Amino acid sequence: MPKNDYDDPELPFPRLEARIRLLDSETYWLQVWFHKEPGAPREVLANGKRAGNAWDAHEHLRKLKALTSARCDPDDITNAEISN
Repeated sequence: MPKNDYDDPELPFPRLEARIRLLDSETYWLQVWFHKEPGAPREVLANGKRAGNAWDAHEHLRKLKALTSARCDPDDITNAEISN
């Protein structure tokens, strides 16, 4: 789970919440949610399996961050282990 409380009005918004799960060395599952303001419902920006490695997953996240002009700090990202 992310370490941030998305209901906290002192947290700068908008921001992204992300979960990256490496499925194997060539595939990852990326889930990204957009939080427009504190306590507001989150909007799904990405939820699916993609070809690539951990670097590709973080690059995709950087593109979504630039597209939405949202913050996404390390505390907003959950990295899951490779599933076997």
